[in-house]
Amino acid sequence: MAQRRFSSNSRDDSENEEDDGEEGEEEEEDYDSDNNEAEVDDVTVSDMKREYSAEEKEEEAAAIGYKVIEPLLPSDRFFKNREPVFAVVQVGSHQFKVSNGDCIYVERLKFCEVNDKLILNKVLMLGTSTQTIIGRPILPDAAVHAVVEEHALDAKVIIFKKKRRKNYRRTKGHRQELTRLRIADIQGIEKPEPKVDPKQKRAAVKQQEKVAVAA
Repeated sequence: MAQRRFSSNSRDDSENEEDDGEEGEEEEEDYDSDNNEAEVDDVTVSDMKREYSAEEKEEEAAAIGYKVIEPLLPSDRFFKNREPVFAVVQVGSHQFKVSNGDCIYVERLKFCEVNDKLILNKVLMLGTSTQTIIGRPILPDAAVHAVVEEHALDAKVIIFKKKRRKNYRRTKGHRQELTRLRIADIQGIEKPEPKVDPKQKRAAVKQQEKVAVAA
């Protein structure tokens, strides 16, 4: 059975032949690019495995926006009750609005392990119900204390690349490494006293009276 062609011009046939020739060149370039990517991956892995000095660790952590203090001990009473204070902190290239007791996910932080205490020192804004302090661009006297709870992986993302008529298809998967932080305390602003409902006060007084009578 004769092969059916949809092109009505001989010029299209010559273009198809040229495209076939370009496909071979593209495939060779793809193999070369894959080899180059493998070399880059080897370089990045070697950089991650190299040993850092204490000063280099502090400089890189400060550039990201945190400082490692010490591991959290079981006897430490590091977490406080929720207070009506919020802060906007910058970790890496991302900004988060947090209050004490909140949990946030940031990109994987180097040089820290689970249960390490951190100070997030890039505080952009502090606020309460009565006042707001905005940094220019940061507040030097403010600090947000946090604890590393977990190093985890984000959901898988599929990366698919395709070039039409070039027989080029690449599928890759990526899972971003994350660090979960628990905010413990916000410092650098006067915290208003929590309002107590008068009904709760009366109930507490009545309960104390009942205990005294029973005794």
